[in-house]
Amino acid sequence: MKSFFKSCILLLFILCVVSFLVIFLKSQYQRKIKEDLITEIKENVIENKPIDEEKNLILLDGEKIGLIIIPSINIEAPIFEGTSSDILKTSVGHFKSTSLWNGNVALASHNRGSYAHYFSKIKELKNGEEIIYITSMGERRYKVKENKIIEETNVKVLENTQENTITLITCVTGQRNKRQCVIGIEI
Repeated sequence: MKSFFKSCILLLFILCVVSFLVIFLKSQYQRKIKEDLITEIKENVIENKPIDEEKNLILLDGEKIGLIIIPSINIEAPIFEGTSSDILKTSVGHFKSTSLWNGNVALASHNRGSYAHYFSKIKELKNGEEIIYITSMGERRYKVKENKIIEETNVKVLENTQENTITLITCVTGQRNKRQCVIGIEI
């Protein structure tokens, strides 16, 4: 009976070590992917892309757009065109129906889970805090004007604006039909 108990404890210990290693290696792999994406975007953010008269890029789903940096909550994340689940697994996604430069730039990311969850702390953003948006067209800085919870069906926040704004959207934990929405205005 003692040897069976010792065997069970040893097996449990081995399972714990293996589980820890799997979780650790997965997080290291995801961190490496994130770092590689950010490095690649920083190196290639001045790529030649077709630009229309309004300085809006013409992009396909999954193409790199640039970076978003929010110093107050320690975010530095790559941005790709589109908001499909594949894109949001590794990066911040750009809503295709919104502007890339002039007007309202709207972005989405997860706020928790095993995939990239860059917007996990946007609920903590306070009015006046800075959001930096970097693309091949340049760098724009915004200050937070509003941080609110909206209905998931509220597409009004995706409408274009006369002034240059940035809209960040993520899910609200435990509230399936709600979204955290941060709106910043250019400074």
